[in-house]
Amino acid sequence: EERGVRPGEITAVTFTNQAAAEMRARLEQRLGGKRAVAAMTIGTFHAICLELLGAVPLAGPYEQRVAAAAALAELGRKGSPGAFLRAISRHKTGADGGDDPAFALYQEKLEGKLDFDDLLLETLRQWEGGQSDRRFTHLLVDEFQDIDRLQLRLLRAWRREGGTFFAIGDPDQSIYGFRGADAGCFSALGAERTVRLTENYRSTPEIL
Repeated sequence: EERGVRPGEITAVTFTNQAAAEMRARLEQRLGGKRAVAAMTIGTFHAICLELLGAVPLAGPYEQRVAAAAALAELGRKGSPGAFLRAISRHKTGADGGDDPAFALYQEKLEGKLDFDDLLLETLRQWEGGQSDRRFTHLLVDEFQDIDRLQLRLLRAWRREGGTFFAIGDPDQSIYGFRGADAGCFSALGAERTVRLTENYRSTPEIL
């Protein structure tokens, strides 16, 4: 409204489908219905990447656990498939630089399908190769404290030269470090303009 930006040049990224749906509903109410918002890209990292990649073979949670269990069994290793999958995810998102031969075997067991981290990695590969899209002219990110290093690289690849980038978050509310979130990503925005919101209007005096 203020800058005359076309809806098709705006992408808003958040972390849950529920938050994305709420964001879209608020925009529809604010801007006059679904038609006004239809051209905007609003979603999670994974949903947006899936839209960009198109029809790709995707491994669901059950298939990922089966592949992880098969890899562990073939190598004669003990341990839960769930813990193994978390280790793989930390490796893929850049939270853990260590490699493990079992990771490659797990990928082989997926038989060409992509897991959820692969969605981001494949999108990043294409975009770091020079791909571009006007939908990312104005890029907005919610809950920035929850992003991991892979997602930060993806945001950098999506940013269009001459466009705008807006992120909102609170480093003190970063609670997903166990799955690779890195509140230190705020320092990557050091050259950007920062507005600090220091007044708390929501918490009771006891909490403050």
